Amino acid sequence: MATVDIHYFKAALNCAERKGISTQGLLQEIGIARMQLEQSDGQIQGDQYIRLIQLVWAELEDEFMGCTQTPCKQGAFAFMARHVMHYKSLEAVLEQGILFYNLFTSDIQMRLVRQQKIISIEIEFARPELDPDHFYQEFWMVIWHRFASWIINKRITLTQVYFPYAKPSHHNQLKRLFPCQHYFNRPVMKFSFSSEFLTLPPARTQRDLSQFLRHSPADLITIPGEEQSYRGRIRLLLLNQESDVLQCPSFEQLAESFNMSAQTLRRRLKRENTSYPIIKDEIRKDLAIEKLISQRRSVSEVAFLLGYTEPRSLSRAFKGWTGLTPSQYIQRRAK
Repeated sequence: MATVDIHYFKAALNCAERKGISTQGLLQEIGIARMQLEQSDGQIQGDQYIRLIQLVWAELEDEFMGCTQTPCKQGAFAFMARHVMHYKSLEAVLEQGILFYNLFTSDIQMRLVRQQKIISIEIEFARPELDPDHFYQEFWMVIWHRFASWIINKRITLTQVYFPYAKPSHHNQLKRLFPCQHYFNRPVMKFSFSSEFLTLPPARTQRDLSQFLRHSPADLITIPGEEQSYRGRIRLLLLNQESDVLQCPSFEQLAESFNMSAQTLRRRLKRENTSYPIIKDEIRKDLAIEKLISQRRSVSEVAFLLGYTEPRSLSRAFKGWTGLTPSQYIQRRAK
């Protein structure tokens, strides 16, 4: 996992210290000696930084990490993310996510601003003085950029970032977080990117989201990009379709789309310990659970959408995946 500049680790630690949390206890929990923090240009292992964020969230019971006037109860981001997953484009995902937080809190307000072919997400903190290291302001931009990139499984290239404060001493590290043009002492905080990304659909399932949230904020400290594994590329191809009905091309057609022979693709999938039937089965399982539980669709409707000839075929497959029939699975989840 990537390393993180020590500035961000110390800034996160300061969030806890300002709220009266014992930083020594946090450091012991993570396995870091205080003398390590004396290095001005040191690096911290990414998993240690992630653990610190998780501990501060839990200790303060505040996803905003003490940097706003009113705490944000844990689970708010997960609730928002599960809600927006159902929308058809990144534009709708961002609009709904922004609407959620604008209704949920007055401490952070956001806007999606369109200027010709450039889109900006503008962010305003009501009490920025509560975040003297600018830690959470920068972290909040990271969250929204990385989440947007993750949900479409494509690296969103930033064009510019505005900061409402003077250039800080860690400005070189900001370039790593936001590799684009930076402007300081601006009236608004925002990051901008091409509007072409807005039309892209989500390329993730609810199961993907559950894993993302379970490991959070692990996937937020690196910029997601398109998966290079053939398993990932096939999943993206099958999930990113215009039709509501899952269309699975023949293996020969699939290989042709990757400009290779069926034999070569089969060999590469074997190296990844998978196969086309396994990948299709994984996707059908993920989508079946999502449509039955989250979208509350009928078994017959889900069977049709997943390409089964009759509901009984879906029920047999579902029992093979989970050990339960669809109705039994729904009943158990409802308890």
